Amino acid sequence: MVRLHYIDNLRWIVILLLFPIHTAIVFCAGWYGYYVLSDYPSPAAHGLMVTIEPWIMPLLFCIAGLSTKFALQTRSPDVYLKERVTKLLVPFLAGLVFVCPVIAYYALKFHTGYTGNFAGAFVHFFSSIHGLQDPPSGITGDFSVDHLWFLLFLFIISVLALGVILLGQRTAGLPLNPDRVNLLVLGLLFVPLWLLNFAGTSVAGYSLLSYFAMFLIGYYLFSRDLVQARLEKYWAVLLAAWILLTIGVLWTYGLTLGHYEVFWGQSPLYVVTGWTGVLALMGAGRHLLDISNNFTAYMGAAAYPVYIIHEAVLVAIAYYVVMLAIPPALQYAVIVIFSVLLTFACYEILRRIPGVRVLFGIAGPARKT
Repeated sequence: MVRLHYIDNLRWIVILLLFPIHTAIVFCAGWYGYYVLSDYPSPAAHGLMVTIEPWIMPLLFCIAGLSTKFALQTRSPDVYLKERVTKLLVPFLAGLVFVCPVIAYYALKFHTGYTGNFAGAFVHFFSSIHGLQDPPSGITGDFSVDHLWFLLFLFIISVLALGVILLGQRTAGLPLNPDRVNLLVLGLLFVPLWLLNFAGTSVAGYSLLSYFAMFLIGYYLFSRDLVQARLEKYWAVLLAAWILLTIGVLWTYGLTLGHYEVFWGQSPLYVVTGWTGVLALMGAGRHLLDISNNFTAYMGAAAYPVYIIHEAVLVAIAYYVVMLAIPPALQYAVIVIFSVLLTFACYEILRRIPGVRVLFGIAGPARKT
């Protein structure tokens, strides 16, 4: 089985992008709520958000579905489920205990003027479970799964998708040959993804059902070599279409006026822009990123642990940086740079502690044969 290195590379690149995008939210007061906010809202920061937000999580769910296709070629369903528990559910629960309360502590200090210690914020975090709103945000320090919703959703979807996959193996399977799916059909898949957003609560612009559909698209379509080749063939066209869609929507709806509501899952413009971005990046990734070396291997292994850790580090740094009397652009740069450095420093420490390593989904050292 040939490993698709570009898929691994897309995954860690996307997760690295979370540093600049989550830092951008700090400078999006009036457009977005966040744990810590700057007194200097920036249209440029908002522009970065609405450029990346529509496609970033859909791409990760599609990649997860594609990866599941190859995982089930070498693993039994039982082994696959056990891996989902150890790689997704356990890190989710560990993050809920060790990561989310740190975010809540700084959110509580920033939004409520809390002057107590971390232990008090920790108790407040878990004691506020009974007062959850729909959807819980945790922006003011109350209980929330924060960015770990991705691990929870991915675990639920992985379990449900396995049932669909096993059922499909006992029936006729898909009503069409995936290898015959052309670019037009791939593009029109945004329609069911958009319609599914009207069912259930949305997170990061899409519903659980929409993410579930993306996972299955990754499993049944993006895992096919001919589909990958078709996306690669038209990657430049797709990239140009995605750029034009993004620019057109920003221009039409007046970014500086704050009309961000167009970029939401129930807007067809949000979904078609995001989905075109997914198709473009899948094609461009195969064309430009199918490489493997020591650096890409390191980043691939670090991707999910870094995802779990990064927001607590970023929020803590942002809390102190926004108080500094320095230009907003410099504040932004400081938050991004130091968040990356300290998050990877934490990762380096955690991956050397066997008992802790498993809690954060960090793979152990490869065994010598």
